[in-house]
Amino acid sequence: MSDQEKESVTKSSGKGRPTPTRKEREAANLKPLVGNRSKEALSASRAKQREDRLKTRQAMLSGDEKYLLARDRGPQRKIARDIIDNRYTLIEGLMPMMVVFLLITSVMNDAAKNVITLVMLIALFVVSIEVTMLHRMIKSKVQEKLGEQTALQKGTWFYTFTRGMQPRPLRIPKPGPRRKIK
Repeated sequence: MSDQEKESVTKSSGKGRPTPTRKEREAANLKPLVGNRSKEALSASRAKQREDRLKTRQAMLSGDEKYLLARDRGPQRKIARDIIDNRYTLIEGLMPMMVVFLLITSVMNDAAKNVITLVMLIALFVVSIEVTMLHRMIKSKVQEKLGEQTALQKGTWFYTFTRGMQPRPLRIPKPGPRRKIK
């Protein structure tokens, strides 16, 4: 390698500026320990944060895709929400029924507790069958709308179960279509 080539290699491999002195680096790292801590600044900051949170929550409730949680995003989840929210299901009654059963078992004798436990297990079995049927409906609707080769998103069965179990007014994003009695 000639001297010119060596020189060009060394020049191009440098960082192109002088190394800062210790004093310069320490001066660059100096920051105030506490920002503007006046009461007005704090209250203004809190008000802005509150306003941002409310705006984000409203967008999430309305179903704006950008603001939804990761579990609710995507066209497949939208189809699943529409199918679940569009009908009455036994899943919705599972949680209130479990609470009632829990209260009843706290005052009953052991024989009644065994019967109620059996009824709860049967209810869980029936609900799991219903969720599986809804899952199949969602799968066919997804393939119909998004193409036959579309694979179902992971966790759709559990999403169907948890969304269906939530009381309708507490679902986020809010249910869109009205229910049909079937």
